[in-house]
Amino acid sequence: RRRRRRRRRRRRHMSALDTAAGASGEDATASEALDRVVLRYLQRRGYKNAAGVLRTEARVHEHAINDTVSAESFAKGGMSVVHAMGADAAISDHLLYYAEAEADPRGLVDGYGALRDWAQNSLDMYKNELVRVLFPMFAHCFLDLVKKGHLDEARELYTKYHVDHMRLYGDDLAALSALSEPEHVLSDPVARKYLDSKASVTMTNYSFELLVKFLHAQNLMSMLSVLNAHLCVKVEQGEPSPFEDERDGAVVITGRTPEAQRKFNSIKGRWGLVDSCLEIERLRQHKRETKEKEKAAAAKAREEAKKSKKQKKDDDAADGGEEGAEDDMDEDGEQATDAEYPVAMLEDPPNITKGKVPLPTLDYDAHVAALEDLRFRIKLSPETLPTVCFFTFTHAHGLLCCADATADVKHIAGGFADSVVRVWHLAETAPGEERTEPVERDKKSPRTIPMTEFIGHAAPVHQVSFSPCGQFLLTASRDCQVRVWSMELKICLCAYEGHFHPVWDVQWSPFAHYFATACHDRIVRVYAMDKSFPRRMMVGHLSNVDCVAWHPNANYIASGSADRTVRVWDVNDGECVRVFAGHSAGIRSLVFAPDGRTLASAADDGRIHVWDLTKAMCVISLKGHVGPVYSLDYAGGGGLLTSGGADDTVRVWDVSTPPPPAEGVAEDDEASGKVIKRVPLKTFPTKNTPVFKVKFSRRNLCLAMGARRANK
Repeated sequence: RRRRRRRRRRRRHMSALDTAAGASGEDATASEALDRVVLRYLQRRGYKNAAGVLRTEARVHEHAINDTVSAESFAKGGMSVVHAMGADAAISDHLLYYAEAEADPRGLVDGYGALRDWAQNSLDMYKNELVRVLFPMFAHCFLDLVKKGHLDEARELYTKYHVDHMRLYGDDLAALSALSEPEHVLSDPVARKYLDSKASVTMTNYSFELLVKFLHAQNLMSMLSVLNAHLCVKVEQGEPSPFEDERDGAVVITGRTPEAQRKFNSIKGRWGLVDSCLEIERLRQHKRETKEKEKAAAAKAREEAKKSKKQKKDDDAADGGEEGAEDDMDEDGEQATDAEYPVAMLEDPPNITKGKVPLPTLDYDAHVAALEDLRFRIKLSPETLPTVCFFTFTHAHGLLCCADATADVKHIAGGFADSVVRVWHLAETAPGEERTEPVERDKKSPRTIPMTEFIGHAAPVHQVSFSPCGQFLLTASRDCQVRVWSMELKICLCAYEGHFHPVWDVQWSPFAHYFATACHDRIVRVYAMDKSFPRRMMVGHLSNVDCVAWHPNANYIASGSADRTVRVWDVNDGECVRVFAGHSAGIRSLVFAPDGRTLASAADDGRIHVWDLTKAMCVISLKGHVGPVYSLDYAGGGGLLTSGGADDTVRVWDVSTPPPPAEGVAEDDEASGKVIKRVPLKTFPTKNTPVFKVKFSRRNLCLAMGARRANK
């Protein structure tokens, strides 16, 4: 019996030891398997430092990683590893899935195809928002395939689906189609733009939930990872707008997240006018004149009252007739100096701000002439539309690149593709001719106009700009030079350095002396006339800068780029203070309102947006042009905007914003903060002539210029 008891005790002890050894062995196997899975995931993702630390601390050998969780073993018998890991199996599932999904190039092609079919076949109410994510997903799938060397799959993806995005993203697709090697992705500027910055997309809450649920339901983890890594979705409350089209939600890359951009755009700016502005001086002059007239009228009334008390009725009648004659003479004298029509002035002038940029004073004669013109500036409104005077350059289609006119309409300049700048002097007579009578309005025979050729550039001239006083002319050319010419001496005064790429635009500041350039190298430069090198260089655009515009107080510069953004820069320190994204094509023209509160921008797709600088948002969207809009300008006094474009039309728009409603009054659609959409008030068609320039004179005469095409 004693022997049997001893044997039983030995058996129980041995079984307990075996059980403990088995449990510890299973724990060690599970821990080692998890370490190997995590280590392989870190290696796949490129985290070399983290992988090295884990390998050292867990003592995992390199050969054991591939042997334990290779793709073949996981597909055939790898589930034993997951069984050994117990509760950590879910982690291994995700890590192994991502590792294998990244290795399969077909997952990106098929995943994008499934997402595209679902988005395009969804309900019309949500379709416009869901298709917004397609192009950035397409671009990143294509770049990922090229970067990893899967060129056949990348070409298949591009061939099957690039047609869907040609309308809005043709330029980017042209750049992506040229990528054929992984090295190209690292050097191409368009590819770097998408890889270095997240694309911002705006969607309503319900549309975003539909998108995420679809990706999870179809197990499209590759698409979900692209969405999470490369897109920044701004989710808004409410229902999708039924009036939006595909262009309203075009993807724009600004280099910032929506939250960072909102914080950035909340910077307080100095959007008022400076004390020396012509508009402010004209307002003060008008107030002084009004007070003087009121004092004169009051004094005359007091004199009449005194005479009526002292004189008799019969004498009063006689004196009254004489005084009536004197009044008529006074009125006739006033009519000689005052306009007989409503004069345009800033009805709601902004606050006067103190600029930080030192501003020069205009020439005295030019200053007096400008104030005299503002005295007779006609007031325009939606009921009183402007008169358009069109200057047609004949036999110049394909040669004329740009045009401009002085504010007093005495000189017209054109920049041509043969590198010559030609200036016509409208107020002068040809040599040997004397103008004794005014030119007849309906005269059919041509009149000889003196013309001067400025020769100095070596490539096509892309922009010409007269100074506010009309004494100087700026020209920008593809030869990487900016030149300033004297209208009095008719020679080149200086050629400014600093550009190594073509210069697309150049504009004077409202007070002259300073001017800004837009260059192909994505940089905005600010020059002063007394130095040949730039004073400021504004860097931030992701593509070439095509146009610039000065704020009326000369403290800010707006720039438009092919990256579809409008940026506002502080001239004092060169910092960017506003970034506006909303266009679906490259920006072609810009102009600030006379009161400095709003900024209008036009794009290559024909859309015009009006931005509120204080609210940092689009307040008005104008639709009517077909094709690029080459030029914009505000009427003196504000309220009306004119535009000219490639569709051979000059269009007039109402850009007045409704006043805020009174307390207790319900807001309508135009005052509720939504974007106001309007159509043109009037369209002026031309005779087969694209409009290169529109500009208001100081007296609110609308000038337009273009080169007529030959009849087919």
